[in-house]
Amino acid sequence: MLKKIAIIANLLAALGLIFVHFSANVNPLDFWLFAFFGLGFPLILALCVLFAVLWLFSENKWFSLISLSALLITWSSNLTVFQISFPSQATEEISLISWNVKNFDLYNWSGNQNTRNEMMAVLEENRPDVLCLQEFYTEDIGTFTNLEDIKKKLDYKYHYFAKTFTKSGTRHWGMVIFSKFKIVDTGKLTFVKGTRLNTCIYVDLAVSDVQTIRVYNVHFQSNQLSEEDYSYLESLDDNDGRYSAMGILKKLKNGYMKRAEQVLQVQESKNSSPYPSIICGDFNDTPVSFTYKTLSKNMQDAFIEKGNGFGKTYVNPSPFLRIDFALFHPMFRINAYKELNEVVLSDHYPIQVQFSY
Repeated sequence: MLKKIAIIANLLAALGLIFVHFSANVNPLDFWLFAFFGLGFPLILALCVLFAVLWLFSENKWFSLISLSALLITWSSNLTVFQISFPSQATEEISLISWNVKNFDLYNWSGNQNTRNEMMAVLEENRPDVLCLQEFYTEDIGTFTNLEDIKKKLDYKYHYFAKTFTKSGTRHWGMVIFSKFKIVDTGKLTFVKGTRLNTCIYVDLAVSDVQTIRVYNVHFQSNQLSEEDYSYLESLDDNDGRYSAMGILKKLKNGYMKRAEQVLQVQESKNSSPYPSIICGDFNDTPVSFTYKTLSKNMQDAFIEKGNGFGKTYVNPSPFLRIDFALFHPMFRINAYKELNEVVLSDHYPIQVQFSY
């Protein structure tokens, strides 16, 4: 009896893994329900691996084929969850960092008055050639003169700052790309759907006399879950009814559908680019999602090429949540990738890529 239950459970896990793998190809605008399943992919994957190992060490080794078949079918998605690789080196290497800096702790969410200075220290220590920041905030005068401070401390000659909101004429929010290479052109994609804080900008960089590349910095629609929503998910306590599961599901649904429209705008722009492109930023979505599947098509995921472990980029209890990405045109060679996760300074970890062409 126990054996039959194990076989049925294994079959369900294997079928679930395959289903979730293919559901990421479905546009949430066509059928939004499929978008939710990607959140459970790492757990279903772990379950299939566990079943495969248990069967292999039992008298019924052939039953391991149930999980092994599913793992083989979903191989491309499995690679987005866990990696083991080794860095390589190249001459004339270019470094890139992408980071959602959460306004440099403007509202002191961390409770540490020195967070901004510590974030600046991380950037100074790593000194990337190209720096893409999401949820960027700067002041013309005051304590948070982040734009001028980064230009001066990291010696950037070029930058493109696209403002999404300005207050009192001197306080600015938006997206920014800093570069040590000459910027020959810039652009901003205003999303048809989503909040004004979510956008995409790009710069065309002359990295040599004969080579120009395009770098996109994206911040897709968030799910806009509140602290109360996260508390509800952790405690599963819905006694007062204000933060119900239905309310959370509605926010997730809206996020998936808005991101679907946004990602198609970015994909259209990338396809029409005259230069090989890099797309990095805060996707607010998992690797098993329509967002990722669409933008990663015919692109290299730097984590898959040179990452290690689970690649977690979002600061929360889950060990699997990778929602910040760096995707590269096939002409580039990815030499190293890592998350700068030694200390928590934002709700995202910075991701760093070393690449050449």
